[in-house]
Amino acid sequence: MANPSVPRAEWPFIEVLSDDQSRDLETINVYAAVVEPQQTKTVLGFVNKQLPALQKLEHCKRVRRTTLADSKIELTLLLCEEQALSMEDLLKRIDEHGFSSVIHPKVVPVPKHAPLNRTQFEAWKQVWPLTYREDTRQDPKFTSDDIKVIQQHMRDILQADDVMRARIVDPVKKRIIAEAQDTRQASSHPLHHAVMNCVGAVANAEKIAATDSSSSLGRPKRKASQAAEEESNSVYLCTGYDIYLTHEPCAMCAMALVHSRIGRVFYCRPTKTGCLGTLYKIHCYPSLNHHYRVFKHVLFDETMETQQQVLLDA
Repeated sequence: MANPSVPRAEWPFIEVLSDDQSRDLETINVYAAVVEPQQTKTVLGFVNKQLPALQKLEHCKRVRRTTLADSKIELTLLLCEEQALSMEDLLKRIDEHGFSSVIHPKVVPVPKHAPLNRTQFEAWKQVWPLTYREDTRQDPKFTSDDIKVIQQHMRDILQADDVMRARIVDPVKKRIIAEAQDTRQASSHPLHHAVMNCVGAVANAEKIAATDSSSSLGRPKRKASQAAEEESNSVYLCTGYDIYLTHEPCAMCAMALVHSRIGRVFYCRPTKTGCLGTLYKIHCYPSLNHHYRVFKHVLFDETMETQQQVLLDA
C-alpha cells in the first residue's frame, strides 16, 4: 500500500512562498444587484453593452448564487467597478435603458487578486465566488517517510553550536553528495560560506568522476531542462539535488544555488541577512531562469533550547 501524502497543514516545516502566493485578502469595491432568475439574461445584456467592463477581475464569477432560508435561490450580479463609474452616473444609465425597476445597485467588496493556491481560494471565496484551477503537479508532496528522511539529514548537520553547515543530497538515489561548513574565520576568506564550500565540494567530486569513471561519487551528467537552445549541451552541478542548511543563506549563496540548479532547499534557522525568506525571496524572482523550492524551520523547535536564540548574519 502506497504511503499517502501528508497534508500541507501537518508538515513540520514551512514552504517559503512568493509574496503573491502568501498575501492576505485584498478587496476592491464593485457595484452589484440582486436580479430575478428570469431577468438574468436581459440584465447581463445591458451590463455588457452599457457599463464599463470589469478590469482584471476575471477570477470573480459574474453571478453569485445564494440559497435562502426558504430554499429560494437569490442571484446577485456584478455590474462594474465602483471606481469606473459614480453611483449617480450608474443610476442614470440604468434609468435611461428602462431598468430602474429591475436593477437596484449596491456596493460590495470582491477579491482584488486571483487566488494562486488552495489556501487563498478557500479563504477568499467566502467574500465572493471565484474561479480557480488547481495544478496539483505544482504542489509539493511529502509522505511521512519523506519527512523522516528530511529531518534526519537536518539532524545530522545540526550540532550544539552555531556553525553553519550544508549537505547536498541526491534524493532519487538517496545518496549524500557533499557536506561542508562555514570556514570564513578559519581560512580568513570572506567567500568561504557553507553553501559555497559545499557546491565547491560537488564540483571537486565531478572533477574526480570525470577522470575516474568507476568512482562511486560520480553520476551521469544531466542537462538542465530549461536551458536555452544554445546551451542545450550544458550541464549543471546540482540539477535535481536537495541542499540542507543549518541557517538561511545570504544573497551570494542563494544565487549560487540558482546557478548550480539546485532542486530544493531545506533550512532550519533564519538569519539577519538571509535571502530566502527574511530580507528577500530570491528563489521567487520571476526574472531568474531557474527557481527552486524553499522550506524553512526544519527541526527549528528542536534547536530552540540548545542553540542561541539570536539571529546571525548569513
